[in-house]
Amino acid sequence: MVLCMIPAAFAQDGTFRYEQEQYNLEFFSYQKGAGPYSDGLVSLAHKSNANTITAKYNFEEEKAEVTGQFTEDRKMGVLEIKGWNEAFDGVSADDVTVYVDGKQLEVNQFSDYSVGNKVGWRADPRDPSVYIPVELTKSGYSTTYLVEVEYYDEPNNDTYIQTAKISLRLENTAAYKNAKTAYIADIQSNDDSLDAYIVGDKIYLDFVYGALPGQADELTDWDPVGYAHKVYGQTIDITFANENHKAFDVVTWAYEAKDVDTGDIYFSAKDAQYVGERWGKKLDSDSSLKFEMFDVTDKPTVKFELETADAIYETKEYDVVYRDNVVEADPKGIYFAETTKTIAIGETYTPVVMGVATNKKVKADLVIGTGTDKQVIDIDDKSIIGTQEGVAYITAKYTTNDKKTYTSSSMKIVVTPQGATEETTDGKTYMVTASSLRVRSGAGTNFSQIGSLKNGATVKVESIANGWAKLENGGYVSAQYLAEVVDNGEAQTMYVTARTLNVRKGPGTSYAKVGTLSRGTAVQVVGFSGNWAKLSNGYYVSTSYLAK
Repeated sequence: MVLCMIPAAFAQDGTFRYEQEQYNLEFFSYQKGAGPYSDGLVSLAHKSNANTITAKYNFEEEKAEVTGQFTEDRKMGVLEIKGWNEAFDGVSADDVTVYVDGKQLEVNQFSDYSVGNKVGWRADPRDPSVYIPVELTKSGYSTTYLVEVEYYDEPNNDTYIQTAKISLRLENTAAYKNAKTAYIADIQSNDDSLDAYIVGDKIYLDFVYGALPGQADELTDWDPVGYAHKVYGQTIDITFANENHKAFDVVTWAYEAKDVDTGDIYFSAKDAQYVGERWGKKLDSDSSLKFEMFDVTDKPTVKFELETADAIYETKEYDVVYRDNVVEADPKGIYFAETTKTIAIGETYTPVVMGVATNKKVKADLVIGTGTDKQVIDIDDKSIIGTQEGVAYITAKYTTNDKKTYTSSSMKIVVTPQGATEETTDGKTYMVTASSLRVRSGAGTNFSQIGSLKNGATVKVESIANGWAKLENGGYVSAQYLAEVVDNGEAQTMYVTARTLNVRKGPGTSYAKVGTLSRGTAVQVVGFSGNWAKLSNGYYVSTSYLAK
């Protein structure tokens, strides 16, 4: 080891002073129980023959430790300085006093990071060390220590003093993102036994009577304690929104918030991943996630964190209110959301049945009605399967949990041969919704392009088949980029009938949700695409929840 030494200066009072420019430096993170040594020191940087050292650490991964009996826990590191004058070799820590910036450095008996005498002087026959405790901060910093080591040789009445000037730079490598607020835009139950909704800071989970396993058929009092162990398997869909109350249009993950009781609402096991110390899951295309519920606790709360590539979002904390023995709201009748539907042979279709008074979905039983051609459809649970070309009629039957039964009017189902789904439009006018729409010589992308249409252009359509619209001039365009024009191209005012209506980027549930509308809101409808209404702002809503 070659060190730059300045000879000792002898004074008449028996004091020997040493100055030295270079030392062997090492910086450690203190992680109790970690690292290759029992003292918990994990090396972050090492530099020989120097008086400066830079240490990098991830502040978020460091653990806070006890630093004193009456101080808050802190994230700590230790600076080791070796290369002292041979006059200090083998000198006991009891005979050495260490000063840092003029203040005596003492080992605190309550300091966990002092395990193994890792604060102050450590004796070694050939290479003694000085250990200085250093706090790790989120911002990092640079500092210079003036270290003075003093040893009094009592038998010879001599004093040895060495001074070192050491510069330390600490850099936090953790990457931080902008903190933003997220919102729960919607919450929906996937089970007849549960009604889920939000009011203020509370999420209400109302379990209707008689729908859970083990409950009696009659509406009578029963043991609520037993009920708490029967809430298994129910699921809810929670839809999130960003700080602008809009759907997330980038890849977004949701996590259970740290240090908050999740209130018995858990991520559905499918596609969930354990990230760090909690579960996370990527949002679906409509910014929603499915959650499961298990045992009920006394006062559960729920809070979520969401993360994109650029920001961390956090919802407010909600109290989760479980209520059982809830009598189902009387729907006052039921109806199909659609009055007619065309499906191909082999295609499966699940009709949506709504309550008249509640305007909520109900899981009704489907019944084949009169006037149906033989063997045209088959009913599998709540869905219809096209089995043979023809026309069928279905009705829905629904019984509430307090034994009220309602039957809907009939719905027409047209079953066509596979691949033959032509619909005559009788020269209706449509508006182009794409930025630029190719016009082809035939119904398919394999046909040559013969022109293009700009966004907002109107065309007359003779017929639509297999997703392609035949124009009045003989060309073909993709029907998914057309919206039917109403009232001679002028917008018409319609009103939202649902309690909460999702607004989407395109005409279908596969498109991302961009917001919601509440019941009674007036909207300007400029066109239709199937069962979807195009609004004046270019977005779409389901026509099932609009009325004039």
